[in-house]
Amino acid sequence: PAISPRHDERRAAGAMTTSTHVGAALIAGCAAGWCLRELWLRDAARREAEAMVRRGVEAAKPEALIAEAQVACFHDREFPVSSSDTALVLIDMQTDFLSKDGRLGKNYSDPRVKQLAATEAKVAALLAAARRAGMTVAHSRSHRYGADVRRDLCVPTIDPTYDLVESCRPLPGEIVVDKWTFGAFASTDLETQLRRRGVRRILLAGILTNVCIMATAVQAVDRFFRVCLVEDACGAFDARWHQHAVELINGPQTLKENHHGSVGLYFGEVAKLSDVETALAKCGGGAAV
Repeated sequence: PAISPRHDERRAAGAMTTSTHVGAALIAGCAAGWCLRELWLRDAARREAEAMVRRGVEAAKPEALIAEAQVACFHDREFPVSSSDTALVLIDMQTDFLSKDGRLGKNYSDPRVKQLAATEAKVAALLAAARRAGMTVAHSRSHRYGADVRRDLCVPTIDPTYDLVESCRPLPGEIVVDKWTFGAFASTDLETQLRRRGVRRILLAGILTNVCIMATAVQAVDRFFRVCLVEDACGAFDARWHQHAVELINGPQTLKENHHGSVGLYFGEVAKLSDVETALAKCGGGAAV
């Protein structure tokens, strides 16, 4: 039988109504999803703010400075260390930086690269002392070089120059993070891994003092980890850059009319390797060695 024009009209109207309902449902669903997302983000921000307040309160307690040993620091200050809650964080001890064959090292003169490479022996000695003390150890590797980020590392591949130099290779169980930011916290799960192990304080060393070391120090204290920079176990391509970074990290901490009571939180204490080794020998397994 022939379909009447009125039937066609009713069918078209029905299809239009269904389409309208579907469109309205989609819009309502998107709006509900956006609202839920906003509520979740606001709740997450609130919970993070509350956690930071708690960490600040804990950091301000006098007992937060009780430890197995005290590292003698610049300006007659001290930094508390214990094997149970202090970690050694080593930044970017990679062939890419420490060799003329590396991606960044090839851009600098032989004297500058050799100056930086001289840091390696002291970092290796610091690493050995931390291991003897039974401390948590964390290593970062960087696939950022100035403004360039290595795209090939979207799929993890560890080539010889990207990897850590042999004297600073991680042992099983040590933390390793790969970062694309200068600081080791912003683009990795380093904070989560350190907190799982009960870490509250950080001994910081590696390269480059004026770039990734400094950025990591600031990011660490933003998260209420106390920081002590092991000055002669850090390095830069220019001694002036290194010294300037050390002053920026330690200056606010030692200015007497400012926050000098916030040990290692503004932005860090600074110590020599020999003084750190002396303190670590009193910690954990180090005391028995």
